[in-house]
Amino acid sequence: MLQRRLPLLFLSFLLMAGPMVSFNSQAEGLSNQLPDIGKVGARVLSPREEQQIGQEFMRSVRSGLNLLDDRPTTAYLQGLADRLASSLDEEHQPITVFWVNDPSINAFAGPGGFIGVHTGLLLSAQTEAELASVVAHEIAHVTQRHLVRSFQANQRMSLPTMGALIAALVLGASSPQIGEAVLATTLATSAQQQLTHSRSNEQEADNIGLEMLFNAQYNPTAMVAFFETLQNKQRLVESAAPEFMRTHPLTLSRIADARNRAEQYPPSPANDPTYFQLMQARTAILTHTTPPEFATNTRNNLTTRQYLAALQAVEREQFNEARGILEALTKKNNHLVLFQYTAAQIELADNQPQKAHDLLKQTLAVFPGNLSVIELYVETLLRLEQAQEAKDLLSATLRKHPDQFYLYQPYAKAAAMLGQKSEAYRALAERQTAMGNLYQAVDYLRQALETPGLDTNDRLSMQARQDMLKQQIREHEEATAHEQEDQSDSHSPH
Repeated sequence: MLQRRLPLLFLSFLLMAGPMVSFNSQAEGLSNQLPDIGKVGARVLSPREEQQIGQEFMRSVRSGLNLLDDRPTTAYLQGLADRLASSLDEEHQPITVFWVNDPSINAFAGPGGFIGVHTGLLLSAQTEAELASVVAHEIAHVTQRHLVRSFQANQRMSLPTMGALIAALVLGASSPQIGEAVLATTLATSAQQQLTHSRSNEQEADNIGLEMLFNAQYNPTAMVAFFETLQNKQRLVESAAPEFMRTHPLTLSRIADARNRAEQYPPSPANDPTYFQLMQARTAILTHTTPPEFATNTRNNLTTRQYLAALQAVEREQFNEARGILEALTKKNNHLVLFQYTAAQIELADNQPQKAHDLLKQTLAVFPGNLSVIELYVETLLRLEQAQEAKDLLSATLRKHPDQFYLYQPYAKAAAMLGQKSEAYRALAERQTAMGNLYQAVDYLRQALETPGLDTNDRLSMQARQDMLKQQIREHEEATAHEQEDQSDSHSPH
């Protein structure tokens, strides 16, 4: 099933690849061959080229993995990553993080600064510092450009194929069939060379991650604590190492080195655990993986236990009970926008959009510009058929935050409700462009250009945009064609 989701260009690459290396042990193959992901040196790839690889990588990831689309938890993770990355001295590309809805303990970094974190890792972490230690480790892989260096030996590989191959390596970690096929065709280097390179990268990422933790005012010993948690989990279930250990080989010497380095840092101030615990509670409900002991865990404070109870009441459709809990939480913690946001979600779940509207309008007055609240407010406006206000708010927001491509979907809906079909198609095209689906974007622009009564300036603008995307597609196809010719020539008999 997963193979059908991978781009056709990647499947053709597999079919035309050179001599295969046999791996008898799948688990050993994954551990030894799956490189840690970063990017190749600047002398090999330009920032624009790496972004192309990153887009292809994310297109495969979106189609092959179940991503958690929840704005508050994603904003929390992005804030955590920004806090860590801001402590770095050197310039680096923007870091974009996302949740993978998967109960396993894992995280990975990809080209273009993309980092995925499994929800199971969040629920297994005992402290925010432990979660931060993993994110810092992955940021270090990105800034040190660890993965694509592995591909330097194959200069003829096109950027789209490289992105698809990197994604397949990540996807292969959780899919035995595709993983075995991919690993058998990567780079024709020995397992021992890959393992040595991987361990070297891991130690470098650990060292840089520890520095990031300290600079961001987290306790560096949290990284060691997380490593020990992973080891304990492996001991409890023989031959069933957590996913993070399979893709990030963990050795006794590595743990000892991390402990020695962590102990050299002075003590860091304790972080308030409340928001971290609230995100755990929210994620547990969203993923339907609430551990039985979570609600009674003495580590969780009263605020967290009450929030979890409110979310559980919503699941039971006991909306009045949930309202009562959220009202009390909001009064005590009016500085936490999460509670106002959740209160509005309760009203929407109970089919009370006007009440949600009033709550969110008040919330935006206190927290102007909050993207999570804006998105939910727009959803509420559309349910109330106030499309013009929704469109105006989205237009202003997208001017300030053009990278928030998820907002193009409600923008298209608002435009369609207003009878502005060309504007709706144009918005859908921008969303598909941001996701790397250029063919679909071009088709949406075609439909926009075919809309009767289109303004001349709008037509010229959309035509120019379509021409630019078509040029990108041509470059993509030419690169793939050249690559296939090179592969064919390299395997033809002489």
